[in-house]
Amino acid sequence: MNKHIPLLEKLFSKDYQLIDGTDEIFELDLALWEYEALSKKELIDRSAYLKSVDGKETTHFRTCNLQNLEEVHKNSSFRTKVFFLDGKYSTGYATHSLFPYRGKFHPQLIRALLNILNIKQGHIVLDPMAGSSTVAVEANLLGIDAISVDLSPFCELMGKVKTFALNLDINILESIVANPKEILEKLKKDRVPEYFKNNKDDKKRSYYEIVLLAFLDTVGFAGRSNSSIDKLFTRVLERYISTIKYFQEARQKMNLKIGRSKIIQGSVMKLPIDDNSIDAIITSPPYSFAIDYLKNDQPQLEYLGHNLEILRQEMIGLQGRGVENKLEIYFDKMDRALGEMKRVSKKNAPVVIIIGTNDIQTNGVRLETKVIELGEKQGLKFELNFKKPIRGLQNTMKEESILFFTNQK
Repeated sequence: MNKHIPLLEKLFSKDYQLIDGTDEIFELDLALWEYEALSKKELIDRSAYLKSVDGKETTHFRTCNLQNLEEVHKNSSFRTKVFFLDGKYSTGYATHSLFPYRGKFHPQLIRALLNILNIKQGHIVLDPMAGSSTVAVEANLLGIDAISVDLSPFCELMGKVKTFALNLDINILESIVANPKEILEKLKKDRVPEYFKNNKDDKKRSYYEIVLLAFLDTVGFAGRSNSSIDKLFTRVLERYISTIKYFQEARQKMNLKIGRSKIIQGSVMKLPIDDNSIDAIITSPPYSFAIDYLKNDQPQLEYLGHNLEILRQEMIGLQGRGVENKLEIYFDKMDRALGEMKRVSKKNAPVVIIIGTNDIQTNGVRLETKVIELGEKQGLKFELNFKKPIRGLQNTMKEESILFFTNQK
């Protein structure tokens, strides 16, 4: 029998060890891309998929292990516990698990893209359709400044909480949540709590927003289960506090420099951002042919006092009757969005758009093909279509395309 050399040994020398569970083909491809793009020191400091280099554990691997996820999720449901422990290095670390948002990026993927695009401290990265601000969190973990823009006020709240919670005073947070029952009664009493109406500049506002997000997480959880908000809130809040506390301990032990974020409620079709000011864009249009995000977030948006129908008219992909009309409106809005991305990004800045498609729901129209065409029309040079499978949306979407463009001013 001919001697066989395992694939990983062909791709990486024995001095490079991958994180356990890095076994999807696209993950190996991205890991190899990082391996080729970064120096050894950069791989130790930044790599998304490597466990160690020359026997030295990577920052990502060490930080994830310091977060004590077993303790954080000791009171979580079996399903929740398995999801986050299995995703210890891919989805469950830092503040990503605060309100796990349906359809969001895999954080590990975003970290790899930031590395591949050579985005470093001193740069500004933009996600103009930010959802739960995964791009901003990952950029901040690497010490990179970020801007998140999303039309949804609920997404704005998630982004503020997840980025603020990366670098805060845990003692202030613990003092605020000392009496969970009292907090719960106030949150239940006022549909939009008086505090958030009247204290827009309070230094503690960001801490109270963490509590508000935990409550809104509980509202959604209660709606999907047989339990009441009263029974669930304390458990959810404890998980939030533990997640943040253990990350703060890990951050300090690892001496992580956290970047700054600006979270904005606004439209990708009219970005409140200066021309030629952004070093890189990573974003994903809403998967509205698979997920109705407003319906998904209805309890949270209604609690916050927002009109869903007004938001629906502005959002990409949620308007129109019939497939042809929906696609016409979708592509018109994407064309305007791409024009804005070109305007705000610098010359030669990378623009990465991650987009899923479903031939059945779109009558055979490939969304990524049309987006490539629209991008080039706007002056974004198309470079690569990197395809990967989608896990968790198999009934509606099976794969997504990572489209790489360069802004040719």
